[in-house]
Amino acid sequence: MTFEVQPVDLKRDLKLCLQFRRDAWQVSYGSLESFREDETTDWFEFLAEKYPESFLHVLQDHEVIGQLEFRSRPDDDTGEHEGYINLLYLIPEWRGKGMGQATHDFILKVLSDNGCTRVFLRYVPGNDRAEAFYLKNGWIKEGKPTEKRGQLMKKVL
Repeated sequence: MTFEVQPVDLKRDLKLCLQFRRDAWQVSYGSLESFREDETTDWFEFLAEKYPESFLHVLQDHEVIGQLEFRSRPDDDTGEHEGYINLLYLIPEWRGKGMGQATHDFILKVLSDNGCTRVFLRYVPGNDRAEAFYLKNGWIKEGKPTEKRGQLMKKVL
């Protein structure tokens, strides 16, 4: 499945980014009770400044249909590069049509091309769709889920 990506322009797209994050939060946690717009905006500003090449909007026919947030860094203990996926989001109309797989594969290729040997992410237990998707794609659960941060998963590249 083909798509385009473009770096997020926070000045133009902050409301859209927040909308996407709210929807992802609702799907993951079942409510917006603990969603914090100010913290999320601070996170976006950090990503836009430090990782603009990994804070992307997904476009189909020039329409924004999703948002990707990921990054790579050297592991403090081994020095090997590892990646972390913070968000792989698609608007509801594009879920279940193969675009999630395409964007997942895109992120892994970018991280691999950047020298990452492993990638991590977290999902909230109870988000059965996310869990099934990641397990199908060879992700492995690491440790026990924490109440606040969810279940850590790892994929070796």
